[in-house]
Amino acid sequence: MNSGPTTTFHEAYPLDDLRPADYNPRRLSEDAFVRLQASLRRHGVVKPVILNADGTLVAGHQRTKGLKAIGLTHTPAVMLGTKVRLQDEIQFNLLHNRVETEASVVYAEPGDLGTWSWIPWQTIRVADRKNLSFINAIGHMTAGHGPWGSVVIDDQGRIVLNAEYAVVAAASRFDILAWTVPSSEAAQLHADLTGEYGVYDWSAIEEKAPVWNQHIVQPKRLRQFSSKAKQGKLSYGSETWDQLVVPWLKPTHRVVDFGAGYGDYAKHLRAKGFNVHDYEPYRCTPGSYAVDIKAVVGMIRDIDRDLRANGLYEVVVLDSVINATTSLEYQHHVLTTVNALCAADGVVCLGTRNLERELRDEQAKRVTSQAATTRMSFLDEDNVEMNFVKGKWQKLRFHTPATLEALLRRYFGDVQVSDPHGSNIKAVCRAPLPLPEADYRKAFEEEFNMPYPNDFRHGRHLELVGNLIKLVLKRNAARMG
Repeated sequence: MNSGPTTTFHEAYPLDDLRPADYNPRRLSEDAFVRLQASLRRHGVVKPVILNADGTLVAGHQRTKGLKAIGLTHTPAVMLGTKVRLQDEIQFNLLHNRVETEASVVYAEPGDLGTWSWIPWQTIRVADRKNLSFINAIGHMTAGHGPWGSVVIDDQGRIVLNAEYAVVAAASRFDILAWTVPSSEAAQLHADLTGEYGVYDWSAIEEKAPVWNQHIVQPKRLRQFSSKAKQGKLSYGSETWDQLVVPWLKPTHRVVDFGAGYGDYAKHLRAKGFNVHDYEPYRCTPGSYAVDIKAVVGMIRDIDRDLRANGLYEVVVLDSVINATTSLEYQHHVLTTVNALCAADGVVCLGTRNLERELRDEQAKRVTSQAATTRMSFLDEDNVEMNFVKGKWQKLRFHTPATLEALLRRYFGDVQVSDPHGSNIKAVCRAPLPLPEADYRKAFEEEFNMPYPNDFRHGRHLELVGNLIKLVLKRNAARMG
């Protein structure tokens, strides 16, 4: 029997006692809300909401709104046995909102029609186990917090909703809460409950993901594996550097790595005699997540000196940067600045996260045990997801080859996209296009004087901005003349 904390089932929990969480990421259209109300009138609540131990509504926000809209006052609810941390609250919310939870084929002993009952785990028979990433995620949460989910089963013993939860119950040996329906109604109920009920919408928690939070996901490149079995191999390299830049790079090339994170490739190549400058506005001090403002200002001054002495760069590297931009505005600022740093005959090499590969990998993980993980995507209409990492919210933005090429053609006359099926789409851009001077000034003001907590900005960017404006306007005038 599962030894996690005990959860409590309330068949009729007062809606007025619920305290909604402020991070709920789901948004319903008016049509979807009407369909939700119709489903609730037809079937009632066959999927209990989830409450934290303090009464916070962890999952089921839209359902409770629908219940109030049709005049009901109570809802079935599962309350967690102990108050869970915010990160787990969010995971419950996301898991509960996923609808692809009926891929497995599972049978069990049904209860009485139109009632809640507890199904003994010994009666559960798993005929076909699928959707393994979801199973793993459910198993992780039940192991830590006890049985928190439920299923819908028909009177013939077929679990018609949340079959993956039943798979976990059988493996972990805990009884499952079930609502039993006539088999004649099962297909209609399944169709009603698994339709499109809104999209992920992160706007309610935008302020919880300020731009400076992105520093927590900076990868540490070029680190070696510690195990003897992998001795001499890299644990984390950069496809952008290794495939697009390093094979043809010469020590005579002038390079800037924009958004360089910890600057691993710049340091590595400088030690070999290459002329590589790097800039990272959220460079952290070694061993911490504290931003090293002195180092940031030092990088700005280094680039300014180099620009004044030698002009714009022959090579600009943008490695895993636009996938971490917190807004479309910042994405524009980044690409505008990269456009400006690139010489008229220069080249920009970039890589970013591939939406199609992300979705394909996730689908594969649902059915392939060797690849199964708890990792799943929760994307909004702009293909952005938010993750709660190390106690902070951070954004991750995805592109397809088509959307990336269309985006880059706003900034460069020659765009060659490659590796469309890899985890990172790559592109080589040439012929930087002239952009409005106001766009350059706004982008430089943001990118070289980024905001920090408590409304702090270092303000040490003005000389660089002035010199870069002169250089890019001269470059653009020569192109247009």
